[in-house]
Amino acid sequence: MRWYLYSLLTSLSFVGMVLCVRGLTNRGFAPKQILFFLIGFALLGFIGATAPSIQAVLKSDRFLGFLAAASFAGVFATIGHLADFEAIKRAPNPGFSISIRNCNILPVTILSVFLFGSSLGVLKVLAALLILGGIIALVLDRRASSVQEQTTLHFWDSWVTLSMIASISFAFMVFGMKQATRLGFSPPEIMVINYIINFIVFAILCRKDLKGYLRDRSGLRFFLPVVFAASLFAFVGNLLSVKGLELAPNPGYHEAIKNTNVLFVTLLAVPMFSANFDRQKVLGVVSVVAGIVLLVI
Repeated sequence: MRWYLYSLLTSLSFVGMVLCVRGLTNRGFAPKQILFFLIGFALLGFIGATAPSIQAVLKSDRFLGFLAAASFAGVFATIGHLADFEAIKRAPNPGFSISIRNCNILPVTILSVFLFGSSLGVLKVLAALLILGGIIALVLDRRASSVQEQTTLHFWDSWVTLSMIASISFAFMVFGMKQATRLGFSPPEIMVINYIINFIVFAILCRKDLKGYLRDRSGLRFFLPVVFAASLFAFVGNLLSVKGLELAPNPGYHEAIKNTNVLFVTLLAVPMFSANFDRQKVLGVVSVVAGIVLLVI
């Protein structure tokens, strides 16, 4: 299968995950509770998928290099998730934070040329920029409050700093995963290390609240099936994402298409959550689609 099909399927998988998480947050469930269970369920899937090859992995003469690369990716994935969620919570408009975070497309695309010898064409860079511009148009809401309208982007604003940390962290995560694939290890083997690190961190963050989560029996009847569905989307999406990173001529191209999940979420949010869809959003859709076409031709 072509690399960009993995990228598109990754994007669609993350759409399912995002919509499940949105449904849970709309019902009042805390993001860290959702992430703890989502990561836990997905980790069980990665452990099961890795079990048949675990002996070969441990005996590989490249095991230490793989462990270092996958752990590197896992640490920065965790930092990125924590910074991203906190930035979205603090930003006057969540779209500002998401726009800064998605700028990781550019350093990934450019640095991959030097780190991995990836290709870099002028049209492909233009395509990545079109996708990034389209994403920014999709996530930014012009109907800001008076407080939002007076807000300027300063580095010392904490949410801006957190968004930049998330963007840089996710770029490093991509580099770690790409290196692990170059060593010959499979997506489940890479992701199991990544998710173990994520699960440990979120278990520590949720340790004081875990009993409270489990006591709410009525809430759990709704929560568990939805968060389990979100974990399935995350499981499939991450496996496809690593495969897309492995096959793409430049990891930045894959990341650009993967981030188009914002496009699909925006379109689905109109009927599902009564979200607005104006001329700016239409231009965003056109820009994203044009960028995808340029990337895959």
